[in-house]
Amino acid sequence: MSEERDQQQACHYCGPTDRELRPYGPGGSNICHPCMKATPERERAAKGAFGALLDANAEIGDGIVVIGGQKGPQPYNPERPRT
Repeated sequence: MSEERDQQQACHYCGPTDRELRPYGPGGSNICHPCMKATPERERAAKGAFGALLDANAEIGDGIVVIGGQKGPQPYNPERPRT
C-alpha cells in the first residue's frame, strides 16, 4: 500500500473513507467513485475537471500526460521514476 493510501482521506461528499479518491470534485476537492457516479451532475462535473487537468498537464508536459494516479493527470517527466 502506498504512503498516499496509508493516511485516511476524506471524500468531499461522504467524508472519511478508505476508498481511492481523485481530485475531480468542486474546486479540485477529492471525491470517491461512488459519490462521483451518484448523480449525472456530479459525473459531468468530474469529467469536466478531469478534462481540464488533462489539458493543463498536456501543455506542461509537451503533450505527454501520465494518468492513473490518485492525484489525477500529471505532466510526463522522463526523469521521474515510475512506481
